[in-house]
Amino acid sequence: MSFDAVILANGEFPKRGGAAWELLADAKRVVACDGAAKTFRRRFGRWPTAVVGDMDSMGRVPEGVEAVRVPDQDTNDLEKAARWCRARGWKKLVAVGASGKREDHLIGNVFRALDLGLELVSDFGRFMPFLGRVSFRVAKGTPVSVFAPDRAARMTSKGLEWPLDGVKFANLYCATLNRASASRVSITSSKPALVYIAS
Repeated sequence: MSFDAVILANGEFPKRGGAAWELLADAKRVVACDGAAKTFRRRFGRWPTAVVGDMDSMGRVPEGVEAVRVPDQDTNDLEKAARWCRARGWKKLVAVGASGKREDHLIGNVFRALDLGLELVSDFGRFMPFLGRVSFRVAKGTPVSVFAPDRAARMTSKGLEWPLDGVKFANLYCATLNRASASRVSITSSKPALVYIAS
């Protein structure tokens, strides 16, 4: 799938050859969150399209690279970058580098991604937010977890070893640690939810 932009958060940089690395390598636009721009430059030998954030760890931005300072401390740089991209009409977005270094940042990024409808890809898998129906192809046996923050969520599924039909979400993690029983999995949800697919 091609994306309008890849957002690079300032977590652990993707490993060479993995899905997240390939997204960065193939991106027509890379929008870096603050200091992630320096790491991108070291790894890829070029600067990203833009740098967005409060600029507390970036310093001077080189000429020719768009610098967008957003001092708002009520959110994080990933959300600032996603909102900036969407304001430019870039709707199909994916974020990498949102995990690693600090688990609190990962948890914050995962649930911001749900609010923003933003896919997150790491070296270990991907989080896809959805409402309604989501469908994807995977190898049989692939670990799949579903997170439903709203206890009123009602789901159905096909292609999972433990179907979600009729599951009452007493907590947001009660549908984790499932796995694909077929090469195509589809899930429907009446409320916003996240599916995690292991690489």
